[in-house]
Amino acid sequence: MTSSRGARESAEAALGSTQVGAWANRLACVLLVVLLGGIYLATLYPGVRAGDSAELQWMCALLGVCHPPGYALEVVVGKLFSVLPIGSCVAWRINFMQAVCGVVGCLALYGALRRLTGQIPPGLVAAMTLAFSTIYWRHGTAAEVYVFYSMFLLLGVYTAVRFLTSDKAGWFFLTALLLGICVGGRPSEVLILPALAGLWLGFHGRVRLSLGRIAAAVLVGVLPFVFSVCFYMVRENPALLHARDDALRDEILEVGTPFPELPFSRRLREAILYSVGLKGAGREDFTAFTWERVGWDLNKYAWLLSGRGAFGDRFSEVDTRNDPVVAFRQREQGRGTSISAIGVLLALVGITRWRRQRGAVLLGVWLFVGNLIFYLYMHPVDNLHFTIPGLAGLAVLIGLGVSTRPAESAVRNKPRSKALVYQAACFIVPVFLLVGNYGVVDSRTPEVREHLALGALIKKTPLPDKPAIIAMYSRAQTLRCLYWVDAGRTDVRVLIFRERFGREELQRMVTGLRAGGYTVLFGTEAISQEETKRMLARWTPRELIDVGLFRVFPPGAGQR
Repeated sequence: MTSSRGARESAEAALGSTQVGAWANRLACVLLVVLLGGIYLATLYPGVRAGDSAELQWMCALLGVCHPPGYALEVVVGKLFSVLPIGSCVAWRINFMQAVCGVVGCLALYGALRRLTGQIPPGLVAAMTLAFSTIYWRHGTAAEVYVFYSMFLLLGVYTAVRFLTSDKAGWFFLTALLLGICVGGRPSEVLILPALAGLWLGFHGRVRLSLGRIAAAVLVGVLPFVFSVCFYMVRENPALLHARDDALRDEILEVGTPFPELPFSRRLREAILYSVGLKGAGREDFTAFTWERVGWDLNKYAWLLSGRGAFGDRFSEVDTRNDPVVAFRQREQGRGTSISAIGVLLALVGITRWRRQRGAVLLGVWLFVGNLIFYLYMHPVDNLHFTIPGLAGLAVLIGLGVSTRPAESAVRNKPRSKALVYQAACFIVPVFLLVGNYGVVDSRTPEVREHLALGALIKKTPLPDKPAIIAMYSRAQTLRCLYWVDAGRTDVRVLIFRERFGREELQRMVTGLRAGGYTVLFGTEAISQEETKRMLARWTPRELIDVGLFRVFPPGAGQR
């Protein structure tokens, strides 16, 4: 009873925030926006990228459906950003959207920690530590899904703290909506929801959670997923979206029934499965779970959190010439650092210092643990990309570790000057990450300039009439953005070449395209044999070869 009263009094002393003036809090928010916004803009990727990033850039512009689970809300918000009268191109504006989301997410984390601790420095250190962690920073400066949905997670944490400290139902329903957006867009994040229940355990005596409130919150939380399903059912119709070439490929290969022709019940089922993320989840890279891989991934995550990435790229230390898959994984593991060893130590201090106020500790611990469970399950190639909620959990614990617990400090008569010195010293964590990761994240490199110059050349290169380009996934997404969005070429089709395609399947694709009057072009990366490249180069114009394209048949060859 005494312990419970003491914890409540400590929380009330912190949450009363009498020691933190409103002006100081506003100034801290402004400084955080200026600092993070300036650095993110300085390192922002300036144009079209490749792979999933390029897919999001062109899907936002065309209001399309991305790969499962579709990311409907991000596509809609991205469409709004795509028409802003700023930046050099649509791709830049979608990258800018990620920077805005990254800064807003860090502001939400700052607000949550300031209210939990009653102090400004813990919130600043936590927010800056997350902002300058390499995974968060990299995905906050280029088109991707991770930072966008993490923003709603962090906003949900902030509104949950507001609800638990005020018992106002509006904050509770807003929390349900924000978390519903996060989980509705990325269903895998359902594993981190117990973190909010853990936070509630620290305040359950101060708020009312009636069955009516809970039922209403569930309904509010489901709305974003309903929106995603409805969006899929409308936009998956190829007739409503320009150049849905995956659908075109399926028609050529006679794969399945076109979506609009399916019965309503079947379309609804397909839309739900797609929006949950189950479509494609049976692929080998999603199901290759082995204990050996778990050990490797734990080592990979430990490397990311250790801080050693600030002193060099681990990829350069490993001979991976005979295994390109391992080479890619090592490159992902070895570039940059997140949290750092000192940050992890501060997180442990936070757990120890706040062990009697279990709500805040459980929030941070379960954000990390729930995300770790998913990280170990996820496909092995790029699973570090999925660790942002876990990094946010560690940032919460770091903020608790930076806090001096003002109520207890007063009892123990700790000098305020010592507390300020300690908190100032804790800023070494985000400063270390900023210095160590800037060169890793900064997009002003010769490679990026070369990539953008090639993109500009591709847009200007004259193509034959009614061209159909078959390219590997990563390149195909870039070409789609360049042609369909930037150049406005509605006559160009870009199809994805899959490595699993057999010779007969590829032949059917080419034959079907030629029968439809298309001039078939192959991307250089889709042709493995040098002899084949030399043969195709004999009848391919030089300007096409310069941008990595080959004609499959010479001009004037009959359709067959």
